[in-house]
Amino acid sequence: MTAQPSGSGQQLYYAGIAAVVIVILLALWMLFKPASETAPEVITPVPVPAEVVVEPILPMPVDEPKTEQIAVAETESTPEPVIIAPPVEPLPTLEASDPALKQDVLKLNWQPGLAGLINTKQMIRNLVVTVDNLAQKQLVAKHPVVVPLDQPFITIADPASQTYQIDPASYQRYEPYIRLLESAEPQQLLAVFKRYQPLFEQVFGELGYPELTFQQRLQQALTSFLAIEPMSVDTTLVRKSVAYTYADPAVESLSDLEKQVIRLGPDNHQRLRAVAKNYLALLESRE
Repeated sequence: MTAQPSGSGQQLYYAGIAAVVIVILLALWMLFKPASETAPEVITPVPVPAEVVVEPILPMPVDEPKTEQIAVAETESTPEPVIIAPPVEPLPTLEASDPALKQDVLKLNWQPGLAGLINTKQMIRNLVVTVDNLAQKQLVAKHPVVVPLDQPFITIADPASQTYQIDPASYQRYEPYIRLLESAEPQQLLAVFKRYQPLFEQVFGELGYPELTFQQRLQQALTSFLAIEPMSVDTTLVRKSVAYTYADPAVESLSDLEKQVIRLGPDNHQRLRAVAKNYLALLESRE
């Protein structure tokens, strides 16, 4: 049976890529080590002064034939070329940051055809809010970092027990997002997104965490995701209303992020864990 959830299930549907987003948090918006941005130094060579020629002091002539004074030729110095640094574009305001950030992101070497999955509206604010929620193992549907899934959640019905199982075909809908994340080049992204660090910190400051930086919250989000070990649980679903819930109360009581990991499928979860571990190691190495 194929069904598309609504109600509380609709929130999970639109937040369906949130566990995948955890790596976009790392791949697209990672490595913000607090540091001031400085413009490249303009190297201006100090001119080498011309050699000063000292005319020799000759003795007073005597009754001898005058000798010609030998002129000493001056040596001229050749000035070194002046290196002019390219102008540094001023950082846009938060409200005007989308066009510049979109251009910087989409010109990177993504796997062909996948960059269109990135939501390019309210990019900084959406990412910061998503990171904050994931650090608490929660999902947020109103601040998408990537475009929503375009395939429905599929279940297999058991009419006898009036229960459902997740159709393994549902796991395949996450494949483009995972390949997008696996194709990200951290060093390229670092060069682009480090420039926007003040704007990320500005939005994060609005959330009311004076004791934390955005990078610290990002590391907490990573840790929360990696704390979810591969699970072997009863994934039987029931549908008392329009939304699916897990038949096992222990599974239904898991956090939103943990239940989303179940929806990803075990293979996708392992792929994301591998990527997340790499990025967390990079973050910690920059402390």
